[in-house]
Amino acid sequence: MMPESNASKAMTFESPVTLTNLNTSGDDSSPNVQYAKMRIISSPVFQLRDIIRALLTSVPPSCDLISTFLTYGQSLGASTIHGYLVDRCYETQTLINDEFSSYQGVALCITYDAQLSEQQWEDVFGIHESTSTISKTASSFFHLTDFLCILSGSRVVYYDPNERMTNDERAYVSIFDLENDDIEMFQDQFSPLDYFLLKSKTFYNGTLIRLPLRQTSTTQIASHIQNLDDIKQQILRYFISNESFTELLLNQTNINNIEFDYTKDFQSLTRFLSIDKRILTTIHDAQSTTQLIHMTLSKQIDEIKTSDVSRWLLSIYNDYNESDKRDIQLKLLLPLTPFSLSPEAFILSSLSRNYQSIQITAARILYYCIIPSLNTFCKDDICTQLRQIQFPKAYALFLKDLSRLIKPSTTTSNLTIDLIWELMPDIDEHQRLLNDNQKYSLLQPQQQFLKIINHLIPDMWAEIGKQELFYSVTDGWGYVAIEDMIINNVQSGSIQDVLTYVFSEANAPIVILPSHVINGLCKYSNKHYLQVMTPFHASELLSKNVSILTRLTYEQKISLLTYIILNDPDPGLVLELQLLPLANNEFITFQKKSSSSNIYILDYQSNYLKLFNERQYDQFLSPFIDKKLYEILSSQNFQVELIERRPQLALHATTTLPIAALRRCFFPK
Repeated sequence: MMPESNASKAMTFESPVTLTNLNTSGDDSSPNVQYAKMRIISSPVFQLRDIIRALLTSVPPSCDLISTFLTYGQSLGASTIHGYLVDRCYETQTLINDEFSSYQGVALCITYDAQLSEQQWEDVFGIHESTSTISKTASSFFHLTDFLCILSGSRVVYYDPNERMTNDERAYVSIFDLENDDIEMFQDQFSPLDYFLLKSKTFYNGTLIRLPLRQTSTTQIASHIQNLDDIKQQILRYFISNESFTELLLNQTNINNIEFDYTKDFQSLTRFLSIDKRILTTIHDAQSTTQLIHMTLSKQIDEIKTSDVSRWLLSIYNDYNESDKRDIQLKLLLPLTPFSLSPEAFILSSLSRNYQSIQITAARILYYCIIPSLNTFCKDDICTQLRQIQFPKAYALFLKDLSRLIKPSTTTSNLTIDLIWELMPDIDEHQRLLNDNQKYSLLQPQQQFLKIINHLIPDMWAEIGKQELFYSVTDGWGYVAIEDMIINNVQSGSIQDVLTYVFSEANAPIVILPSHVINGLCKYSNKHYLQVMTPFHASELLSKNVSILTRLTYEQKISLLTYIILNDPDPGLVLELQLLPLANNEFITFQKKSSSSNIYILDYQSNYLKLFNERQYDQFLSPFIDKKLYEILSSQNFQVELIERRPQLALHATTTLPIAALRRCFFPK
């Protein structure tokens, strides 16, 4: 905003206008003369159009017209923006100034579902009842038009940078109060507002910006001319890339609906663009708020209607920056399912971006923005800045909020616990990405972003370890803290399933984690708190909860025995557990010799078992189990030797099976 001039003073101006069309007295001898009151803003001593031209060169043109509308809607607090391409010309008999006839033609109208406050009138458009400043926001519209009309509540403001509001002196703003001013003298000037004032001729419950399109290139403000089709294509191009929706979700968070229509008379409206944003669910925490957002994009191009949907996660973290002594807000945006947009999508200029991105995983990019912007803090490298604004903590809290959105047993959001694991940085994966980027000499920004996240990974894992982010498959536990959980690090399959069941039955907070999560926690979190499942844990738990074994199937018991013995072949871990598999598909307890019965081990293949009666199968170790497990159970560690230190043979003399077939008698220690 430019500073105001002392010469910029408001005055009440009575304008005599001859209205030949409004004579209702029946007396044609003299014309009717009516007076209307309007408040005008006198121009500064310098030429306003020169300042406008300077302002136009300082702001990006083209697509930023749309961005201006969106940014303004956010600052106004609007939730809905509705645009109209009005292909209609209005009467020009009764205007504020005869030269305004060119601005009664086709126009772009933008409406918001919020009214301007007095402060917003002044801050955004530089308009006050008594003074005015030159608003950069208002000036940015003059890429498109040479005349600006704003309607909000009962106030209408006309903004003419060519300073033709009166014939007496240079003035660039006129202000009308629809409830108190007589505006009949300028009826044609106000006729483009009729559609928006249908319910009340004196009040509009919202804000309207009307921009009549420039019709000649000889204007003293700017020479660029656009027609309605140009504007339409510009709008469609702006909303054809995911970048524009990233900007919308990060920086225009208030806006939920955007619609654009084409019309000739407001009787028939043709919608060519519609954006609908719905917040499916929200999680509030002490420092963060996370939303699951669903967006629908509908377009009509060349009579062809299309519709697309996307889903996003938006997290807002609030903190106080000690070094800068101010509040900060960090917004994190994660596309879950972005729009399926054209690869030739229009790309926002880097100058207009108000956000940055980080490659969180090989397949996931996280967008973020900071309010106030990073450059107001310090001139350190980006990693230092991100640590300064608590990015690792904000990201960990984002994951925590996400975990509350994902309740695996009752989720309705179609999100799974795997998403949380996926978003936890993989140390090895990032190192591979970094190596590949260096190997193939990819773009410098890509390498920079990868280096940033690589440097931040230790901080991120340290913060992740502080949160209750780990979902226990044991009923009743839900998400648990790192110091409470017991990690089931067994590879997925039957053994993992039975261990999970066994520990869950004993009400232990079992958590199943991918290897990269365990790796990150082991490297950068407090290792003292990490409890990883071991055969000893399983043995101890079964010893204290023997009834669990009675509820296991044959296959589950074999899986459990295999896990314990193959990972720690210590006979003491299975002592007194009913896990010794017999040839008759039953199990008996591993016992000491004093209370044991003889169980024999077959040296050769299981075919030898057929030499015995099936009723005797309860005397033999099952030969059908895993070969490696069978060999360990057949080893000396799991047998009792006689005093003479020779294996005992417990066979009757009449047995015809060769002695070599029964190598030794099995006594569980």
